[in-house]
Amino acid sequence: MNMHKISPAFSTRILFLTLIFGAHLAGQAQVTWSGQVASIIYTNCTPCHRPGEIGPMPFTSYQEASAYASMIAFTTQARSMPPWQANPNYSHLLDERVLSTQEIQTISDWVQQGALRGNPAQEPPLPQFPSGSQLGLPDTVISMAQSYVHQGNNQDMYRVFVLPTNLGQAQKIKAIEFRPGNSRIVHHAILATDVTGQGRSRDLADPGYGYTQFFGFGFTPTEDNWYGWAPGAKAHVYPANIGKNLPANADILVQMHYAPSAVTESDSSSINLFYDRDTVVTRTEHILPITPQQLTNGPFIIPAGTVRTFRGRFQIPYEVSLMSIFPHSHLIGTSWKVYAVRPGNDTVPLIDIPQWDFNWQGFYHFPRLIRIPVGSVLHAEATYDNRASNPNNPNSPPATISWGEGTTDEMYLCYFGFVPYEAGDELIAVGTADEDRLRRFTARLFPPYPNPAGDRVTAEFQLNLGGQTQLHLMDATGRRVETLKSGWYQPGLHEVELNLPNVPPGLYFLELESGGRTDRSKLMKR
Repeated sequence: MNMHKISPAFSTRILFLTLIFGAHLAGQAQVTWSGQVASIIYTNCTPCHRPGEIGPMPFTSYQEASAYASMIAFTTQARSMPPWQANPNYSHLLDERVLSTQEIQTISDWVQQGALRGNPAQEPPLPQFPSGSQLGLPDTVISMAQSYVHQGNNQDMYRVFVLPTNLGQAQKIKAIEFRPGNSRIVHHAILATDVTGQGRSRDLADPGYGYTQFFGFGFTPTEDNWYGWAPGAKAHVYPANIGKNLPANADILVQMHYAPSAVTESDSSSINLFYDRDTVVTRTEHILPITPQQLTNGPFIIPAGTVRTFRGRFQIPYEVSLMSIFPHSHLIGTSWKVYAVRPGNDTVPLIDIPQWDFNWQGFYHFPRLIRIPVGSVLHAEATYDNRASNPNNPNSPPATISWGEGTTDEMYLCYFGFVPYEAGDELIAVGTADEDRLRRFTARLFPPYPNPAGDRVTAEFQLNLGGQTQLHLMDATGRRVETLKSGWYQPGLHEVELNLPNVPPGLYFLELESGGRTDRSKLMKR
Protein backbone atom coordinates (compact mmCIF):
# COMPACT_ATOMS: atom_id res chain seq x y z
CA MET A 1 0.00 0.00 0.00
CA ASN A 2 1.20 3.53 -0.87
CA MET A 3 1.05 5.33 2.49
CA HIS A 4 1.06 8.73 0.76
CA LYS A 5 -2.19 8.10 -1.14
CA ILE A 6 -4.96 7.02 1.22
CA SER A 7 -8.45 7.30 -0.23
CA PRO A 8 -11.22 9.25 1.59
CA ALA A 9 -13.28 6.03 1.78
CA PHE A 10 -10.40 4.19 3.48
CA SER A 11 -9.93 7.07 5.93
CA THR A 12 -13.63 6.95 6.76
CA ARG A 13 -13.44 3.21 7.46
CA ILE A 14 -10.40 3.71 9.75
CA LEU A 15 -12.23 6.45 11.67
CA PHE A 16 -15.34 4.28 11.95
CA LEU A 17 -13.39 1.29 13.30
CA THR A 18 -11.50 3.51 15.73
CA LEU A 19 -14.76 4.91 17.10
CA ILE A 20 -16.28 1.44 17.39
CA PHE A 21 -13.18 0.05 19.16
CA GLY A 22 -13.06 3.05 21.47
CA ALA A 23 -16.72 2.67 22.28
CA HIS A 24 -16.14 -1.02 23.00
CA LEU A 25 -13.36 -0.22 25.45
CA ALA A 26 -15.43 2.56 27.00
CA GLY A 27 -18.29 0.12 27.55
CA GLN A 28 -16.10 -2.45 29.27
CA ALA A 29 -16.18 -2.76 33.02
CA GLN A 30 -12.86 -1.72 34.51
CA VAL A 31 -10.60 -4.67 35.17
CA THR A 32 -7.91 -4.24 37.81
CA TRP A 33 -5.26 -6.31 39.52
CA SER A 34 -6.89 -6.02 42.93
CA GLY A 35 -10.42 -6.59 41.67
CA GLN A 36 -10.14 -9.56 39.31
CA VAL A 37 -6.64 -10.44 38.11
CA ALA A 38 -4.64 -11.11 41.29
CA SER A 39 -6.81 -14.07 42.29
CA ILE A 40 -6.32 -15.66 38.84
CA ILE A 41 -2.55 -15.19 38.89
CA TYR A 42 -2.10 -16.31 42.51
CA THR A 43 -4.12 -19.49 41.91
CA ASN A 44 -2.77 -20.53 38.52
CA CYS A 45 0.67 -18.94 38.06
CA THR A 46 2.29 -18.11 41.40
CA PRO A 47 2.67 -21.75 42.58
CA CYS A 48 5.49 -22.05 39.99
CA HIS A 49 6.36 -18.36 39.60
CA ARG A 50 7.79 -17.65 43.05
CA PRO A 51 11.24 -17.77 44.60
CA GLY A 52 12.67 -21.28 44.75
CA GLU A 53 10.31 -22.73 42.13
CA ILE A 54 10.70 -23.43 38.43
CA GLY A 55 9.14 -20.24 37.03
CA PRO A 56 11.88 -17.92 35.62
CA MET A 57 10.28 -14.80 37.13
CA PRO A 58 8.14 -14.33 40.25
CA PHE A 59 4.48 -13.26 40.20
CA THR A 60 3.95 -12.61 43.89
CA SER A 61 2.82 -8.97 43.70
CA TYR A 62 1.28 -6.40 41.40
CA GLN A 63 4.70 -4.88 40.70
CA GLU A 64 6.14 -8.24 39.59
CA ALA A 65 3.19 -9.35 37.46
CA SER A 66 2.48 -5.99 35.82
CA ALA A 67 6.07 -5.86 34.54
CA TYR A 68 5.19 -8.91 32.40
CA ALA A 69 1.54 -8.02 31.76
CA SER A 70 1.73 -8.21 27.95
CA MET A 71 3.60 -11.52 28.07
CA ILE A 72 1.02 -12.96 30.49
CA ALA A 73 -1.81 -11.93 28.18
CA PHE A 74 -0.08 -13.38 25.11
CA THR A 75 0.86 -16.73 26.68
CA THR A 76 -2.55 -17.26 28.29
CA GLN A 77 -4.37 -16.45 25.05
CA ALA A 78 -2.09 -18.92 23.25
CA ARG A 79 -2.83 -21.39 26.09
CA SER A 80 0.87 -22.10 26.44
CA MET A 81 0.57 -20.90 30.03
CA PRO A 82 -0.26 -22.28 32.47
CA PRO A 83 1.61 -25.27 31.02
CA TRP A 84 -0.92 -28.08 30.76
CA GLN A 85 -0.59 -30.38 27.78
CA ALA A 86 -3.43 -32.83 28.42
CA ASN A 87 -6.79 -32.31 26.71
CA PRO A 88 -9.39 -31.78 29.51
CA ASN A 89 -12.19 -32.72 27.10
CA TYR A 90 -10.72 -36.23 26.70
CA SER A 91 -10.07 -37.14 30.34
CA HIS A 92 -9.77 -35.34 33.66
CA LEU A 93 -6.54 -35.48 35.64
CA LEU A 94 -5.42 -34.04 38.95
CA ASP A 95 -4.06 -30.48 39.12
CA GLU A 96 -5.42 -29.43 35.75
CA ARG A 97 -3.89 -26.03 35.03
CA VAL A 98 -6.50 -24.83 32.56
CA LEU A 99 -7.79 -21.26 32.51
CA SER A 100 -11.40 -20.68 31.55
CA THR A 101 -12.25 -18.56 28.51
CA GLN A 102 -13.53 -15.90 30.90
CA GLU A 103 -10.28 -15.85 32.90
CA ILE A 104 -8.24 -15.46 29.71
CA GLN A 105 -10.49 -12.61 28.57
CA THR A 106 -10.20 -10.94 31.98
CA ILE A 107 -6.40 -10.90 31.72
CA SER A 108 -6.61 -9.60 28.15
CA ASP A 109 -9.01 -6.79 29.17
CA TRP A 110 -6.73 -5.89 32.07
CA VAL A 111 -3.76 -5.45 29.76
CA GLN A 112 -5.75 -3.55 27.13
CA GLN A 113 -6.96 -1.15 29.81
CA GLY A 114 -3.43 -0.40 30.98
CA ALA A 115 -2.79 -3.15 33.57
CA LEU A 116 -4.20 -0.99 36.38
CA ARG A 117 -3.67 -1.93 40.01
CA GLY A 118 -6.97 -0.73 41.46
CA ASN A 119 -7.43 -0.32 45.19
CA PRO A 120 -4.50 -1.96 47.04
CA ALA A 121 -6.69 -2.42 50.10
CA GLN A 122 -8.92 -4.79 48.10
CA GLU A 123 -6.10 -7.02 46.87
CA PRO A 124 -6.42 -10.65 47.95
CA PRO A 125 -3.56 -11.80 50.19
CA LEU A 126 -0.72 -13.77 48.66
CA PRO A 127 -1.36 -17.47 49.43
CA GLN A 128 0.89 -19.04 52.04
CA PHE A 129 3.09 -21.46 50.12
CA PRO A 130 5.33 -23.95 51.94
CA SER A 131 9.04 -23.18 51.67
CA GLY A 132 11.29 -25.75 50.04
CA SER A 133 8.43 -28.14 49.40
CA GLN A 134 5.03 -28.37 47.76
CA LEU A 135 3.82 -30.68 50.51
CA GLY A 136 5.04 -29.39 53.87
CA LEU A 137 7.80 -30.43 56.27
CA PRO A 138 9.55 -33.60 55.01
CA ASP A 139 10.61 -36.39 57.35
CA THR A 140 13.97 -36.75 55.60
CA VAL A 141 15.84 -34.68 53.04
CA ILE A 142 18.37 -36.60 50.92
CA SER A 143 20.73 -34.25 49.10
CA MET A 144 23.57 -34.54 46.63
CA ALA A 145 26.83 -34.61 48.61
CA GLN A 146 28.38 -31.98 46.35
CA SER A 147 27.58 -29.86 43.33
CA TYR A 148 27.98 -31.29 39.87
CA VAL A 149 29.37 -29.03 37.15
CA HIS A 150 27.66 -29.44 33.77
CA GLN A 151 29.92 -28.24 30.99
CA GLY A 152 28.69 -25.54 28.62
CA ASN A 153 29.48 -27.54 25.47
CA ASN A 154 25.92 -27.88 24.11
CA GLN A 155 25.99 -31.62 24.85
CA ASP A 156 23.53 -33.81 26.79
CA MET A 157 24.77 -35.44 29.97
CA TYR A 158 23.18 -38.38 31.78
CA ARG A 159 24.85 -38.64 35.17
CA VAL A 160 23.90 -41.04 37.97
CA PHE A 161 24.40 -39.90 41.57
CA VAL A 162 24.43 -42.35 44.48
CA LEU A 163 22.70 -40.82 47.50
CA PRO A 164 23.01 -42.90 50.71
CA THR A 165 19.91 -42.72 52.90
CA ASN A 166 21.70 -43.98 56.07
CA LEU A 167 18.33 -45.11 57.43
CA GLY A 168 18.76 -47.99 59.83
CA GLN A 169 15.28 -49.36 59.25
CA ALA A 170 12.98 -49.76 56.28
CA GLN A 171 10.40 -47.05 55.70
CA LYS A 172 7.00 -46.93 54.06
CA ILE A 173 6.92 -43.80 51.90
CA LYS A 174 3.72 -41.81 51.44
CA ALA A 175 5.20 -39.09 49.23
CA ILE A 176 8.39 -38.40 47.25
CA GLU A 177 9.33 -34.92 46.09
CA PHE A 178 12.29 -34.23 43.84
CA ARG A 179 13.70 -30.70 44.16
CA PRO A 180 15.89 -29.61 41.20
CA GLY A 181 18.82 -27.48 42.29
CA ASN A 182 19.24 -25.72 38.95
CA SER A 183 16.13 -25.76 36.77
CA ARG A 184 18.06 -24.20 33.86
CA ILE A 185 19.88 -27.47 33.19
CA VAL A 186 17.98 -30.25 35.01
CA HIS A 187 15.69 -31.62 32.33
CA HIS A 188 14.41 -34.70 34.11
CA ALA A 189 15.40 -37.23 36.77
CA ILE A 190 14.69 -40.96 37.20
CA LEU A 191 15.11 -42.42 40.70
CA ALA A 192 15.80 -46.01 41.78
CA THR A 193 16.60 -47.71 45.08
CA ASP A 194 19.61 -49.99 45.51
CA VAL A 195 20.90 -52.25 48.29
CA THR A 196 23.30 -54.23 46.09
CA GLY A 197 26.20 -51.76 46.30
CA GLN A 198 26.67 -51.85 42.53
CA GLY A 199 25.82 -48.19 42.19
CA ARG A 200 28.55 -47.28 44.68
CA SER A 201 31.05 -49.43 42.79
CA ARG A 202 30.29 -47.69 39.52
CA ASP A 203 30.59 -44.32 41.22
CA LEU A 204 34.05 -45.19 42.57
CA ALA A 205 35.20 -46.38 39.14
CA ASP A 206 34.20 -43.13 37.40
CA PRO A 207 36.29 -39.98 38.07
CA GLY A 208 34.40 -37.12 39.62
CA TYR A 209 31.10 -37.06 41.46
CA GLY A 210 28.65 -39.66 40.14
CA TYR A 211 29.04 -41.78 37.01
CA THR A 212 28.00 -41.28 33.41
CA GLN A 213 25.27 -43.65 32.19
CA PHE A 214 23.19 -42.84 29.13
CA PHE A 215 20.70 -45.69 29.47
CA GLY A 216 19.21 -46.68 32.79
CA PHE A 217 21.65 -47.25 35.65
CA GLY A 218 24.03 -49.70 34.00
CA PHE A 219 22.61 -52.60 36.04
CA THR A 220 19.29 -53.67 37.54
CA PRO A 221 18.80 -51.88 40.88
CA THR A 222 16.67 -53.17 43.73
CA GLU A 223 13.72 -51.14 42.40
CA ASP A 224 13.97 -49.44 39.02
CA ASN A 225 11.74 -46.45 38.14
CA TRP A 226 11.07 -45.78 41.82
CA TYR A 227 10.12 -42.19 41.01
CA GLY A 228 10.40 -39.73 38.15
CA TRP A 229 10.44 -35.95 37.79
CA ALA A 230 10.22 -33.56 34.85
CA PRO A 231 9.45 -29.81 34.66
CA GLY A 232 5.86 -29.12 35.59
CA ALA A 233 5.47 -32.35 37.59
CA LYS A 234 3.85 -31.96 41.00
CA ALA A 235 4.48 -34.20 43.97
CA HIS A 236 1.55 -36.27 45.23
CA VAL A 237 0.74 -38.18 48.36
CA TYR A 238 -0.18 -41.79 47.69
CA PRO A 239 -3.83 -42.49 48.57
CA ALA A 240 -5.29 -44.80 51.21
CA ASN A 241 -2.94 -47.65 52.18
CA ILE A 242 -0.72 -47.33 49.08
CA GLY A 243 2.89 -46.19 49.14
CA LYS A 244 6.48 -47.02 48.25
CA ASN A 245 9.05 -49.24 49.94
CA LEU A 246 12.43 -47.84 50.97
CA PRO A 247 14.67 -50.66 52.28
CA ALA A 248 16.94 -50.11 55.27
CA ASN A 249 20.32 -48.55 54.41
CA ALA A 250 19.33 -48.27 50.76
CA ASP A 251 20.99 -45.91 48.32
CA ILE A 252 18.79 -43.73 46.15
CA LEU A 253 20.15 -43.61 42.61
CA VAL A 254 19.34 -40.46 40.66
CA GLN A 255 19.82 -40.59 36.91
CA MET A 256 19.93 -36.90 36.01
CA HIS A 257 19.46 -35.67 32.47
CA TYR A 258 21.30 -32.38 32.11
CA ALA A 259 20.10 -30.63 28.95
CA PRO A 260 22.55 -29.09 26.47
CA SER A 261 23.80 -25.69 27.59
CA ALA A 262 26.12 -23.11 26.09
CA VAL A 263 27.08 -21.95 29.58
CA THR A 264 28.81 -24.03 32.26
CA GLU A 265 26.40 -24.45 35.18
CA SER A 266 26.39 -26.34 38.47
CA ASP A 267 23.60 -28.25 40.17
CA SER A 268 22.93 -29.68 43.62
CA SER A 269 19.49 -31.29 43.81
CA SER A 270 17.68 -32.95 46.71
CA ILE A 271 14.80 -35.31 47.51
CA ASN A 272 12.14 -34.81 50.18
CA LEU A 273 10.76 -38.00 51.71
CA PHE A 274 7.51 -38.22 53.67
CA TYR A 275 6.88 -41.32 55.76
CA ASP A 276 3.72 -43.25 56.54
CA ARG A 277 2.72 -41.93 59.96
CA ASP A 278 -0.95 -42.59 60.59
CA THR A 279 -2.09 -45.09 57.99
CA VAL A 280 -0.72 -48.55 57.34
CA VAL A 281 0.91 -48.90 53.91
CA THR A 282 0.24 -52.46 52.80
CA ARG A 283 0.28 -51.96 49.01
CA THR A 284 3.17 -50.83 46.84
CA GLU A 285 2.88 -48.91 43.59
CA HIS A 286 4.44 -50.63 40.56
CA ILE A 287 5.55 -49.12 37.24
CA LEU A 288 4.72 -50.66 33.85
CA PRO A 289 6.31 -49.23 30.68
CA ILE A 290 5.16 -49.54 27.08
CA THR A 291 8.27 -49.42 24.90
CA PRO A 292 9.15 -49.97 21.22
CA GLN A 293 9.10 -53.71 22.00
CA GLN A 294 5.29 -53.45 22.19
CA LEU A 295 4.88 -51.59 18.88
CA THR A 296 2.51 -53.10 16.35
CA ASN A 297 4.05 -51.08 13.48
CA GLY A 298 7.75 -50.88 14.33
CA PRO A 299 10.66 -50.62 14.04
CA PHE A 300 11.01 -47.28 15.80
CA ILE A 301 12.63 -45.30 12.97
CA ILE A 302 11.47 -41.93 11.64
CA PRO A 303 12.98 -41.29 8.18
CA ALA A 304 13.82 -37.73 7.17
CA GLY A 305 10.90 -35.81 5.73
CA THR A 306 8.19 -38.09 7.15
CA VAL A 307 5.44 -38.03 9.77
CA ARG A 308 4.98 -41.35 11.57
CA THR A 309 2.45 -42.51 14.14
CA PHE A 310 3.56 -45.48 16.25
CA ARG A 311 1.04 -47.70 17.99
CA GLY A 312 1.87 -49.88 20.95
CA ARG A 313 -0.33 -52.30 22.85
CA PHE A 314 0.04 -54.28 26.06
CA GLN A 315 -2.43 -56.90 27.28
CA ILE A 316 -2.99 -56.83 31.04
CA PRO A 317 -2.17 -60.27 32.52
CA TYR A 318 -4.01 -59.65 35.79
CA GLU A 319 -6.50 -57.12 37.14
CA VAL A 320 -4.94 -53.78 38.09
CA SER A 321 -5.89 -50.32 39.31
CA LEU A 322 -4.20 -47.52 37.36
CA MET A 323 -2.96 -44.54 39.36
CA SER A 324 -0.84 -42.43 37.00
CA ILE A 325 0.55 -42.14 33.48
CA PHE A 326 3.74 -40.66 32.00
CA PRO A 327 4.12 -40.44 28.18
CA HIS A 328 7.61 -39.50 27.01
CA SER A 329 9.14 -38.46 23.70
CA HIS A 330 11.65 -35.84 22.55
CA LEU A 331 11.77 -32.86 20.18
CA ILE A 332 9.98 -34.12 17.07
CA GLY A 333 7.17 -35.74 19.06
CA THR A 334 3.90 -33.96 18.30
CA SER A 335 1.11 -35.86 20.07
CA TRP A 336 0.13 -38.74 22.38
CA LYS A 337 -3.15 -40.56 22.90
CA VAL A 338 -3.42 -43.39 25.43
CA TYR A 339 -6.47 -45.45 26.28
CA ALA A 340 -7.49 -48.87 27.55
CA VAL A 341 -9.95 -51.28 25.97
CA ARG A 342 -11.67 -53.59 28.42
CA PRO A 343 -13.13 -56.97 27.43
CA GLY A 344 -16.35 -56.21 25.58
CA ASN A 345 -14.75 -53.24 23.77
CA ASP A 346 -15.42 -50.74 26.56
CA THR A 347 -12.89 -47.93 25.90
CA VAL A 348 -11.40 -46.04 28.84
CA PRO A 349 -9.82 -42.70 27.81
CA LEU A 350 -6.61 -42.11 29.80
CA ILE A 351 -4.79 -39.13 28.29
CA ASP A 352 -4.71 -37.09 25.08
CA ILE A 353 -1.85 -34.65 24.43
CA PRO A 354 -2.65 -33.07 21.04
CA GLN A 355 0.38 -30.73 21.06
CA TRP A 356 3.34 -32.43 22.69
CA ASP A 357 5.90 -30.12 24.31
CA PHE A 358 9.27 -31.61 25.24
CA ASN A 359 9.74 -28.94 27.89
CA TRP A 360 6.64 -29.86 29.91
CA GLN A 361 6.12 -33.49 30.83
CA GLY A 362 5.78 -35.71 33.84
CA PHE A 363 3.51 -38.11 35.67
CA TYR A 364 -0.18 -37.30 35.35
CA HIS A 365 -2.36 -38.64 38.16
CA PHE A 366 -5.92 -39.87 37.77
CA PRO A 367 -8.48 -38.34 40.18
CA ARG A 368 -9.43 -41.84 41.32
CA LEU A 369 -8.05 -45.32 40.77
CA ILE A 370 -9.15 -46.83 37.45
CA ARG A 371 -10.03 -50.53 37.43
CA ILE A 372 -8.58 -52.38 34.42
CA PRO A 373 -9.76 -56.03 34.27
CA VAL A 374 -7.61 -58.96 33.20
CA GLY A 375 -7.48 -59.29 29.42
CA SER A 376 -7.80 -55.56 28.85
CA VAL A 377 -5.40 -53.95 26.38
CA LEU A 378 -3.51 -50.69 26.92
CA HIS A 379 -3.03 -48.69 23.71
CA ALA A 380 -0.46 -45.91 23.31
CA GLU A 381 -0.28 -43.87 20.09
CA ALA A 382 2.47 -41.30 19.50
CA THR A 383 3.13 -39.16 16.41
CA TYR A 384 6.49 -37.75 15.27
CA ASP A 385 7.10 -35.05 12.64
CA ASN A 386 10.55 -35.28 11.03
CA ARG A 387 9.92 -32.71 8.32
CA ALA A 388 11.75 -29.42 7.73
CA SER A 389 8.48 -27.58 8.45
CA ASN A 390 8.59 -28.74 12.09
CA PRO A 391 10.20 -25.81 13.97
CA ASN A 392 11.33 -28.21 16.73
CA ASN A 393 13.29 -30.44 14.35
CA PRO A 394 16.90 -30.45 15.65
CA ASN A 395 18.34 -31.27 12.23
CA SER A 396 18.54 -28.98 9.20
CA PRO A 397 18.14 -30.55 6.77
CA PRO A 398 16.14 -33.35 8.45
CA ALA A 399 17.96 -36.62 9.12
CA THR A 400 16.70 -40.10 9.95
CA ILE A 401 16.03 -40.32 13.71
CA SER A 402 15.77 -43.45 15.83
CA TRP A 403 15.91 -44.48 19.49
CA GLY A 404 18.47 -42.80 21.73
CA GLU A 405 18.91 -40.95 25.00
CA GLY A 406 20.27 -37.74 23.52
CA THR A 407 17.89 -34.81 23.18
CA THR A 408 18.23 -34.92 19.40
CA ASP A 409 17.45 -38.67 19.38
CA GLU A 410 13.91 -39.89 19.97
CA MET A 411 12.01 -42.06 22.43
CA TYR A 412 8.69 -43.83 22.60
CA LEU A 413 7.87 -44.59 26.25
CA CYS A 414 4.69 -44.57 28.28
CA TYR A 415 4.86 -45.41 31.98
CA PHE A 416 1.84 -46.51 34.02
CA GLY A 417 1.71 -46.41 37.82
CA PHE A 418 -0.54 -49.16 39.19
CA VAL A 419 -1.35 -51.53 42.03
CA PRO A 420 -2.92 -55.00 41.75
CA TYR A 421 -6.68 -54.53 41.99
CA GLU A 422 -8.53 -54.96 45.28
CA ALA A 423 -12.26 -54.68 45.86
CA GLY A 424 -13.26 -51.08 46.50
CA ASP A 425 -10.39 -49.50 44.56
CA GLU A 426 -12.91 -47.61 42.42
CA LEU A 427 -13.89 -45.63 45.54
CA ILE A 428 -10.34 -44.50 46.27
CA ALA A 429 -9.89 -40.90 45.17
CA VAL A 430 -6.51 -39.24 44.93
CA GLY A 431 -6.80 -35.79 46.44
CA THR A 432 -4.57 -32.83 45.65
CA ALA A 433 -1.40 -33.26 47.69
CA ASP A 434 -0.81 -30.85 50.54
CA GLU A 435 0.45 -30.99 54.10
CA ASP A 436 -2.97 -32.13 55.30
CA ARG A 437 -2.55 -35.37 53.37
CA LEU A 438 0.49 -36.20 55.49
CA ARG A 439 -1.42 -36.08 58.76
CA ARG A 440 -4.33 -38.21 59.88
CA PHE A 441 -7.39 -36.49 58.42
CA THR A 442 -10.69 -35.94 60.21
CA ALA A 443 -12.33 -34.59 57.07
CA ARG A 444 -11.25 -35.20 53.47
CA LEU A 445 -12.81 -33.75 50.31
CA PHE A 446 -12.33 -35.49 46.98
CA PRO A 447 -12.29 -33.63 43.63
CA PRO A 448 -15.89 -32.74 42.63
CA TYR A 449 -17.31 -33.86 39.31
CA PRO A 450 -18.06 -32.86 36.64
CA ASN A 451 -15.47 -30.13 36.71
CA PRO A 452 -16.03 -27.62 35.09
CA ALA A 453 -19.58 -27.86 36.41
CA GLY A 454 -22.92 -26.64 35.16
CA ASP A 455 -25.88 -26.06 37.46
CA ARG A 456 -25.20 -29.27 39.40
CA VAL A 457 -22.06 -30.88 40.75
CA THR A 458 -21.42 -34.03 42.80
CA ALA A 459 -19.15 -33.83 45.84
CA GLU A 460 -17.64 -36.77 47.70
CA PHE A 461 -16.09 -36.57 51.15
CA GLN A 462 -14.89 -38.94 53.82
CA LEU A 463 -15.10 -38.43 57.58
CA ASN A 464 -13.14 -40.27 60.25
CA LEU A 465 -15.39 -38.81 62.93
CA GLY A 466 -19.09 -38.08 62.71
CA GLY A 467 -20.29 -34.57 63.37
CA GLN A 468 -21.78 -31.36 62.08
CA THR A 469 -20.50 -30.86 58.55
CA GLN A 470 -20.81 -28.04 56.03
CA LEU A 471 -19.93 -27.65 52.38
CA HIS A 472 -19.19 -24.02 51.52
CA LEU A 473 -18.63 -22.37 48.15
CA MET A 474 -15.68 -19.95 48.27
CA ASP A 475 -14.63 -17.46 45.62
CA ALA A 476 -11.09 -17.30 44.23
CA THR A 477 -9.98 -14.95 47.01
CA GLY A 478 -11.16 -17.28 49.78
CA ARG A 479 -14.33 -15.36 50.63
CA ARG A 480 -17.41 -17.48 51.35
CA VAL A 481 -20.14 -17.20 48.70
CA GLU A 482 -22.72 -19.50 50.28
CA THR A 483 -23.18 -22.68 52.30
CA LEU A 484 -24.39 -25.44 49.97
CA LYS A 485 -24.91 -28.25 52.49
CA SER A 486 -25.13 -28.41 56.27
CA GLY A 487 -26.00 -31.29 58.56
CA TRP A 488 -24.81 -34.09 60.83
CA TYR A 489 -22.94 -36.81 58.98
CA GLN A 490 -21.72 -40.18 60.23
CA PRO A 491 -18.13 -41.46 59.71
CA GLY A 492 -17.44 -42.88 56.26
CA LEU A 493 -17.72 -41.96 52.59
CA HIS A 494 -20.51 -39.60 51.54
CA GLU A 495 -21.74 -38.43 48.14
CA VAL A 496 -23.96 -35.36 47.82
CA GLU A 497 -25.37 -33.42 44.88
CA LEU A 498 -25.01 -29.64 45.00
CA ASN A 499 -27.10 -27.13 43.07
CA LEU A 500 -25.37 -24.09 41.53
CA PRO A 501 -28.02 -22.45 39.27
CA ASN A 502 -27.47 -18.93 40.64
CA VAL A 503 -23.68 -19.10 40.76
CA PRO A 504 -21.98 -17.00 38.03
CA PRO A 505 -19.30 -18.66 35.87
CA GLY A 506 -15.76 -18.52 37.22
CA LEU A 507 -13.21 -20.09 39.55
CA TYR A 508 -14.34 -21.21 43.00
CA PHE A 509 -13.26 -23.51 45.79
CA LEU A 510 -15.47 -26.10 47.43
CA GLU A 511 -14.66 -26.21 51.14
CA LEU A 512 -15.52 -29.06 53.50
CA GLU A 513 -15.72 -28.12 57.18
CA SER A 514 -16.10 -30.82 59.83
CA GLY A 515 -14.63 -31.64 63.21
CA GLY A 516 -12.67 -28.40 63.38
CA ARG A 517 -10.84 -29.21 60.14
CA THR A 518 -11.29 -27.97 56.59
CA ASP A 519 -10.36 -29.31 53.17
CA ARG A 520 -10.71 -27.60 49.78
CA SER A 521 -10.86 -28.52 46.13
CA LYS A 522 -10.90 -26.25 43.06
CA LEU A 523 -14.18 -25.97 41.15
CA MET A 524 -14.84 -24.27 37.82
CA LYS A 525 -18.40 -23.09 37.05
CA ARG A 526 -19.04 -22.80 33.33
